[in-house]
Amino acid sequence: MRASPCNLSYTTRQTHKSHTSLGATTGFNGPEVAADFSGGGFSNIFPRPTYQSAAVENYLNTIGGTNAGLFNSSGRAFPDISARGVNYLTEINGSFWTIDGTSASAPVIASIVALLNDTRLNLGLPSLGFINLLLYSQQGAAALNDVTSGSNPGCGTQGFPAVGGWNPARIAVVTIG
Repeated sequence: MRASPCNLSYTTRQTHKSHTSLGATTGFNGPEVAADFSGGGFSNIFPRPTYQSAAVENYLNTIGGTNAGLFNSSGRAFPDISARGVNYLTEINGSFWTIDGTSASAPVIASIVALLNDTRLNLGLPSLGFINLLLYSQQGAAALNDVTSGSNPGCGTQGFPAVGGWNPARIAVVTIG
């Protein structure tokens, strides 16, 4: 990675391979779109875990030289999964407000995982456990909505574009029903 006053890599705990990193998408009256406020990219600290290898290499091959030198292409990629993160109605001190962000999408993802685990346990199956292995598998990816438009701008660039398959905008959670 070349020296740059700005880079699209991150040095936060969310990029550790043992964490499931969450992102946000937008779009209620049409297809989901990568949220321009949602972080996503590659770690400057942690290497890419093997469970991400195929999906992330495919992404890097697809984007070619986009943002070359501004990120650590061998770093742990994130987020692992995203959900809509806009216009959640929240009561704050007796007033209602809408909120946006991964703080809105995280409880959605946690709730879906809890519902999936509840269903599995009621069927006599084990819980999902560490879900990243499932998210990057063919079976897991097939159950997700692929977000293919938008990006997460930064460093005076359009950031990482959403394309088919894994991307730093990430595929969004499955609808249960």
